[in-house]
Amino acid sequence: MKTRAILFIFALFLLLVSFPSISFAVATTNPVLEKKLEYLLPFPGILPDHPLYFLKQIRDGILDRLIVDPLRKAEFHVLQADKRLNMGRMLVENGKGTLAEQVISKGENYLERAVSELSEFKSTGRAVPASLIDRLMRSTEKHVEVLNELVLKTEGEIKAGLTGSVEFVKKVQGKIEKLK
Repeated sequence: MKTRAILFIFALFLLLVSFPSISFAVATTNPVLEKKLEYLLPFPGILPDHPLYFLKQIRDGILDRLIVDPLRKAEFHVLQADKRLNMGRMLVENGKGTLAEQVISKGENYLERAVSELSEFKSTGRAVPASLIDRLMRSTEKHVEVLNELVLKTEGEIKAGLTGSVEFVKKVQGKIEKLK
């Protein structure tokens, strides 16, 4: 009889553990919060305040010159812009707002270079792949989203510089629309 009771308790325990628990909680959404864009920024690696950052700049410059295909070069420029945006975000979090604003500004120039590469490609009569235009649009939308977050976290000249970057990215978005 004792073994049956132990087996019954053990079986009951296994049933309770093996089935997912049921929750009667109601999930509420906050209408004030905006939906975040699902576009992941790449990890930037070492930041500009690192002593070996100059090696990374040399490497990126060499890669930029070695890429001949305009589509690949545009993809590379989007990647560099995304990395610089993430660098800027990390620098703001570390309290280095001035350096962050400079890095982000250079990154936005990479976006413009990507658009100009694609414009030149399109002017030769070839079609720009829709997937690349979509990636560029999602990237610029993410840039606007992150920059607006950073504008709220900063003050003074840094805030003005980041606001200028937001306007610059919006102009780039207008140029991307012409590529479609």
